[in-house]
Amino acid sequence: MGGPLDVQAVLSAREELRTFLAEALQRYPIDHKKLAMLGFSQGGVMAYSLGFGEPDRFAALAALSSWLPQDLLSVLPDEPATEQLPMLVQHGSRDELVDVGRARQSVETLRNVRVPITYREYDMGHEINARSLADLSTWLQEKVLSPIVLAS
Repeated sequence: MGGPLDVQAVLSAREELRTFLAEALQRYPIDHKKLAMLGFSQGGVMAYSLGFGEPDRFAALAALSSWLPQDLLSVLPDEPATEQLPMLVQHGSRDELVDVGRARQSVETLRNVRVPITYREYDMGHEINARSLADLSTWLQEKVLSPIVLAS
């Protein structure tokens, strides 16, 4: 809630999440090429952590009502191959928990590392509403379920 990020706690939780994903991918018939990482609020920080840590593992990343902590970037790979990882950032302009300015700064950071980013801001608080959910669904359809792949 505005305090310093406990980077070690995030990295520890990321390892637990990686273990969970590995087990889920073994247990369920999941198309590995269509695996998207999505997180809301602190879950968005986890999504960023996984996406920047292993961008080749995911088809897309969505961070909803979240932020990309600079402290986290300092412990992730220097040159993550995120140029091919489409990201969606959604945020409420009236978010009372994670100020919209943090989302806007995150978007600028993502643009600076050449991430293909889509940013959507909504007249809402710290939530997901019908409009943002519809936009998320459309974005996932375009970027993950049926993307246009150009042949080289």
